[in-house]
Amino acid sequence: MYKGILLDIDNTLYQYDPIHELAQQAQFDYMAKTFSLSIEKIQQTYNAAKAQVKSRLPAVAASHNRLLYAQSCCELLGLDALSHSMKLYNIYWDTFLSELKLTEGAQTFFNHYGHLPICLLTDLTAHIQHRKVAKLELMTWANHIVTSEEAGCEKPHPYMFELGLRKLDLRSDEVCMIGDNYKKDILGAQQLGINSFWLTDKETQQHPTGITQMKSLGDIKW
Repeated sequence: MYKGILLDIDNTLYQYDPIHELAQQAQFDYMAKTFSLSIEKIQQTYNAAKAQVKSRLPAVAASHNRLLYAQSCCELLGLDALSHSMKLYNIYWDTFLSELKLTEGAQTFFNHYGHLPICLLTDLTAHIQHRKVAKLELMTWANHIVTSEEAGCEKPHPYMFELGLRKLDLRSDEVCMIGDNYKKDILGAQQLGINSFWLTDKETQQHPTGITQMKSLGDIKW
């Protein structure tokens, strides 16, 4: 039915939240031990630093850069940012990547449809997303990737999807989009007339034509 697939990464091919919590806790534990600060103080400052970065850099890949979060957090705490930011950044991503693995549904999906051309369509910086691709061995199935850093905009901006179509050399009616974020992945695809599969645990509801709601990537069939 489809000649190619546009596929989200985060919270679609693996479960982001539990891994993120482990990685962030590793950061906070290091800071608490090294600087004799309370976890509550660190968490409050880190959240303020993250909000500060996102306010300065709305809707671009750099707004997700955890090196910037770490730097801003150190600055707000009066710490030497140049000495500690990269250490905190590496603690987060080393922990995160060590825990990263495909969901069972993702493995089932690739077993069924991995023969089709696939373009990964993902927000965030190229360096980190390529590290995730390597850890999950997504190059086994995917042929291309579009990151928001490369595109200069984030989903649901149509250019993200247009660039994916261009790399697949396919039309919008020849592919489907698969992702977990209704606004970014699903409505973004709908702007270009791309059929989509929305992965969510929410109760089944009516959607516009071309949108199919699924609980697991492994349940997708066409």
